[in-house]
Amino acid sequence: MKTDRRQGTRLRLAFTVLIDGPFGLRRCVGRDLSSGGLFVETPDPYAPGTIVRVIFSVPDGTSEMTARCEVRHTLQVKGAEGTVRGVGLSFLGVDLEADDLISAARRVHA
Repeated sequence: MKTDRRQGTRLRLAFTVLIDGPFGLRRCVGRDLSSGGLFVETPDPYAPGTIVRVIFSVPDGTSEMTARCEVRHTLQVKGAEGTVRGVGLSFLGVDLEADDLISAARRVHA
């Protein structure tokens, strides 16, 4: 059985994320946001260890964040609506601004 090593509260929501990485700038769907990272659905997952830049805002559009992230793992799940591919990203050097952004998102979705 796989152990869940994630820390902190995760927000289960869907939001637009821009990823700037080896494939250029891509618009993707972010999910499961926490102070440590997020999951991003992407058609061509990046290899673990890849460093990317992500840009996203809280769903109400009041705050935007740009952060460097490391790809921690890739995921491919087949479901009733098709295959979901994506990557688990870990924030590198998260600052207080990121925590403020996540707190704002929690207030919007409480």
